[in-house]
Formats: sequence, C-alpha cells, structure tokens
Amino acid sequence: MIRKGETKDAETIARIKIDTWRKTYKNIFPDTLLENLEIQQETEKCLHNIASKEVIVCEKDGKVIAYCYYGIRKETSFPNYSGEIFALYVQNDCQEHGIGTKLLKEAIHNLSYEHSHILLWCAKENTRAISFYQKNGLEILGEEVEKIGGKNVEKVALGISTGSTEEDVSCNKQEKKAKEYCLRKSANYIENNENIAIYTNPDLIFLKEEPRIWFKKIIGHGELSKVPQKFINYLMQKEVIEEF
Repeated sequence: MIRKGETKDAETIARIKIDTWRKTYKNIFPDTLLENLEIQQETEKCLHNIASKEVIVCEKDGKVIAYCYYGIRKETSFPNYSGEIFALYVQNDCQEHGIGTKLLKEAIHNLSYEHSHILLWCAKENTRAISFYQKNGLEILGEEVEKIGGKNVEKVALGISTGSTEEDVSCNKQEKKAKEYCLRKSANYIENNENIAIYTNPDLIFLKEEPRIWFKKIIGHGELSKVPQKFINYLMQKEVIEEF
C-alpha cells in the first residue's frame, strides 16, 4: 500500500536510508561518510523533509519498507525541469519486487499536476539505478560533479516529461495561488534571525530555513506557487492557519 508519509514514519525511513546507502554507495561515497550515518540525526532530517516536501511511503503488513521524497526544484540547471524526485529507496531485502516502480510512478503522477518536466539525480557509478530509471521512461540529460564527504562524485541527471501541457500546469498553479490563508486566532508565533516558534494547542513548532520563508509567505499573502502543498496541509492539520 502506498500512502503519504507521516511523522511517525521518520525513524523507519531513517533506518532504510542508512541501510540502503551503506549497500548502494559502498565504494562510491567515502567509507567514513557511510560509517558515520547516525539514526537520530537522520530521523531529524526525515522529520524536516516530511514537513517541507511531499513524502510517500510503501507499507507492507503495517511496516514501511520504502519511501520517496519529491517536490519543487531549487537548482537553476535544466530550467525546463521544475519538479524533482529527491530520493527513492527500497529496503534492501524488499528490492526487485516492483515497489520502486510503483513509488516512482506515483511520484511522477502527483508532480504532473504542477510540473510538465521532472528531473532526478543519480550517482554515475550507480549503474543499477540508472538502468531502473531508464526502463521507466527517464532519459539522461547531462552530468555534474558534486563533492560528497570530501570526494568528487559524478552525478547523472535523468528527466521525463509528465505529459501535462503548460496550460494544465498553469491552471493548477493559479488555483493554488488563488487560495489565501491567515493565522488562526488560537495560534501565536515569535521570530528571531534563525527560526520561528509557533505556539498552538498543544504543539510547539519550530520552523527554520525554507519552511520559515514559506510560513511568512503564507500568512503575508505572498506568492504561494512555490510553497509545497504538503507544508500548507501540515499547518492546516496543526491548526496553525486557516483559509479565509
């Protein structure tokens, strides 16, 4: 079963990431980077991603066995590709059963509402993954080098057209842009140079970096087309904001 990722999934996602990275990227990423992956730190990263990105998971017998992050691209390279799949990993002992394909297709489908072209990056030496993406319709767009853990790692960009027209994408973005939100009367926040602390009943929520910027855009009636819907839904669920 594929469903949206939730905060309760963070630790499981972190464990899948650590296990798959240590197997997949052995001899690709530095050994010290893989050895130093730590569950608490990775869980905190997962919680941030669940709050700020679109996250889906595959669940079997009540246990999460795979996950995928996707959303709006930050980089300016390949400007026609505005959507990105940031990560897709399947638990080591559950691979080769079509789970990755199902997650990939679901992510592409969901991104197609607001993006006509989608991109992802893959380590060039990870030929197995590149072959998987090519079998699922992605094409190699170019290459780049990124320093990871002190080592220069060659990456390959793969992309796909979603089949959505620019008119479809524009209409979907306009519909999202038309909505406006305000801070609920039951919520308050304070801000400093690094973060925003939001007080709700019964939660205390801290927003840093991009989520901090997104929050200010939402309550300030700014441009919402680049604010992930997942983040808006999260604030709605926590009763921080409401439509007006």
